[in-house]
Amino acid sequence: MHDLSVCQRIAVSGAKVETEKHCTVLIHYEKGVPPSSEDLSKRLESKKDSVKAEALEELVLLLINGELYPKLLMTVIRFVCTSNDHRVKKLLTIYWEIVDKVKENGDLKEEMILVCNALRNDLMHANEYICGSTLRLLCKMKYYRILEPLKEAVLRNLSHRRAVVRRNAVMCVYSIVKSFGLEVLPEAPEDIEQLLLVEGDLSTKRNAFLMLMHCDQDRAIKYVLSMQDQVSSMGDIFQLSVLELVRKVCRTSSAHKGRFLRIVFNLASSSSTAVAYECASSLVALSSSPVAIHQAASAFVTLLTEQSDNNVKLIVLDRLREVQKHHKQVMEGMVMDIFRALSCPSLDVRKKAPLRSALFRFGFYCFWFSYFTLSLSLSLFLCQSHHIVFLS
Repeated sequence: MHDLSVCQRIAVSGAKVETEKHCTVLIHYEKGVPPSSEDLSKRLESKKDSVKAEALEELVLLLINGELYPKLLMTVIRFVCTSNDHRVKKLLTIYWEIVDKVKENGDLKEEMILVCNALRNDLMHANEYICGSTLRLLCKMKYYRILEPLKEAVLRNLSHRRAVVRRNAVMCVYSIVKSFGLEVLPEAPEDIEQLLLVEGDLSTKRNAFLMLMHCDQDRAIKYVLSMQDQVSSMGDIFQLSVLELVRKVCRTSSAHKGRFLRIVFNLASSSSTAVAYECASSLVALSSSPVAIHQAASAFVTLLTEQSDNNVKLIVLDRLREVQKHHKQVMEGMVMDIFRALSCPSLDVRKKAPLRSALFRFGFYCFWFSYFTLSLSLSLFLCQSHHIVFLS
């Protein structure tokens, strides 16, 4: 009964996906008078790879722009799939992506079974770029009946010697699981976890972690907690994925919140701008502790000081204003740091300074009001000309 229910769910999800047409390629083409099927067929059957490539490219452009050549599918399978020319291989991946794969009643065309054989051969090809491009193609395939006989070859590529193949294999596995459920690849989380433990390529590692996070969150949590001391030495794209998991888990459960926040604290001083910003935002969202808020505010102020882009400054100032609304006392100690960061000519940036009310408590109303309405140089000039005396 359980197996039957699984099959029914796959059938329902598969039918839903397969009845929807996906437009993933859009290229403008001045087609003029479209060539006949016979003319294209004759060129596709040519023994010269250059002629095949030109004909296939024209066919792809015509299909993208609405022309129909259903009879040429078998011609492509018989005469083009056997070519080892790299240009032809690249064009074939686009052709398989856009060609109609089902009949009018929604059933898969019989010819697509032969396409599965060609795709399997490309997945096992000696050239890693052909393997990688084929895996990228399968990520866009939403037909389970095409993907089903290719699952074993896809999983085998998780242990390929080349990182480009492993990287795309992970995303292909994730795409299949996301589209049709974990039931179609029940062994995938364990295989991905094993890959994650030994993988040296940063992009592949990030892809594997994202797949685990969305498909088997418990395994992802277990991995992060086991590697929490090494996370700070990993690349920024992986650290951003870890922060995404931290926010996702801490919003729903407090079981590991303390250990996760320690990871965020360690990453807050990262040299990566994106990581530092996400850490500060995570600390503000997940904790009200003065220590956490101070760490977040310090990270924001550092970004404000180091970034020359005014758009970045405006975004950071918005976050500082949010912090000030709920944690004014923490912000009071950073007044001078913020003003040093605001020594720029942009009036928009200076208008967004979030600490006016905090500054009033220092008793320097006139001085700071002039700072927000005039430039810093003019404010200092006024102070010197009127001999303002600051009492201790």
